Amino acid sequence: MKGSVKTLVSSSVSIVLLSSIVVACSPNTDNKEAADTKPTPGTMAPAPAKAAPAAIKMFNRVNAAVVVENNPVIAEVEKLANVKLSVEAPPINNYVDKLQVLMASGDLPDLIYNWGGADANMEKWAQNELLAPLDDKIKNYPNLTKNITKEMWDGVKSVNDGKTYIIPRTNVVNHWGYMINQQWLNKLNLKAPTTLDEFTNVCKAFTNNDPDGNGKPDTYCLSLSNPTLGANTIWNASNFLASAFDLPIVNGAKDTDGTYKIREKMSGYIPYLTYLKQLNDEKLIDPEFLINKIYVDQEKMNQNRIGIIYAHQYAVMANLAKDKESDKKYTYQAVLKNNKGVASDWVTPATWGGWMIAKNSKNIDSVLKFLDWGNTTEANTLFQLGIKGVTYDNYDPATKNITRTADQATKLAAVTSTYMTLANAIDGNAAIIEGADTLDRLNAYKSQLDGALKQMTVINVPAVRSPKILNLNSTIPDMVKKKDDQELKFILGSITLQQFKDFLEKEWNPATADAEKEYVDYMNKAGK
Repeated sequence: MKGSVKTLVSSSVSIVLLSSIVVACSPNTDNKEAADTKPTPGTMAPAPAKAAPAAIKMFNRVNAAVVVENNPVIAEVEKLANVKLSVEAPPINNYVDKLQVLMASGDLPDLIYNWGGADANMEKWAQNELLAPLDDKIKNYPNLTKNITKEMWDGVKSVNDGKTYIIPRTNVVNHWGYMINQQWLNKLNLKAPTTLDEFTNVCKAFTNNDPDGNGKPDTYCLSLSNPTLGANTIWNASNFLASAFDLPIVNGAKDTDGTYKIREKMSGYIPYLTYLKQLNDEKLIDPEFLINKIYVDQEKMNQNRIGIIYAHQYAVMANLAKDKESDKKYTYQAVLKNNKGVASDWVTPATWGGWMIAKNSKNIDSVLKFLDWGNTTEANTLFQLGIKGVTYDNYDPATKNITRTADQATKLAAVTSTYMTLANAIDGNAAIIEGADTLDRLNAYKSQLDGALKQMTVINVPAVRSPKILNLNSTIPDMVKKKDDQELKFILGSITLQQFKDFLEKEWNPATADAEKEYVDYMNKAGK
């Protein structure tokens, strides 16, 4: 993104609000006398003193372009929410690592963002009594109970004790398709692929036909990325491709025969991995996909090295912050169709991580009040648009049309973004389409999304809280790692298909049998 870049921001943002109400008192005035003093007839009574701002320490995952020091949006947040914020914001690409270090330190801030939501990490931290249980308090905050749906609350309850340790960060529904270099397609006289055969043909052309016109064999069709080094990249960034094999990336979806299964037993699992092996064998996939950390694939696309990456409907416009020509270069497309012509779009509850409150915080109610304010239109609009006259001129909430100058857009990238929001959607809707700050861009966004939705069959998948299936990484970590390694070895050609199948049959399936049974029973019961 444009603007000042901080690799690590750890600063206390304490901005004096000039608009605060100040009640002047003479140092010699006795309290009783002050209490008995009545206003002169015909004059207004003095306004009651405003409560002192609640001091809140916050650990958040914020994009590097945002500069926290002397940030006008944060200053306005402090004013409207009556808080004083101390914000620590590690860069996105190693936020997960920094969060692990923070939680292990025991010296916790009041408010902590967990990107994984109610994941195994949250469960571990709750069991270690690092997090405050919030069930008895949530009902006192009307915006939290209104904006966060029952499905979202159910999806974050601890699988260990049924309590709530995290406030879901509401989000718009993301439809995970892919982003493609439209200029490369146009140059090679191709159309965006909708089937696996079309995808394969585009991949070959993007890799072998010099789409960037530099006369060098230095482009690849596809790249993947992963948030943490060492994790299995292929399950983070390929929903659009796995759909062609009827293979849901998420838990909670049925197989083609209408039954619930662990992913490794699903009908599309082996065919999907075999196709990735084909892409790798033919050198159509970025050879560094195994070591890419999150957003490295996007960086490579912006460098004209990659033609396709996974993306949701906001990606093209959001990418304008990194490449100002994105709306002219790239388009968003739907997931691929299976061999029956169905493009399955598996959609989980619309949350984007969540907010944890440290058990040892002295400000739990103040933090909840802050999050309650964060789930209002006022807060959402401020975080997403910034400040009128500074980062935009005019805004129409009905159409989401916003007008701003180039200078204002640059300022916006340095002071806020969707990563800054406490709730990224109110009643399921964002305040704006990030980057769509002209009518042409807004129309392009709507056109591409409408086109994708017409192609796809949306399948709503409930949140899965079956403990054993969710906790495989912590209960059988060595086996999970071995399975990941075996998948990658098969894709890279280090082991045969039969060797891979033998591993699944003799080692993986027995090790996960109890977890699968619990998961299947849970889903069958939840579906009744």
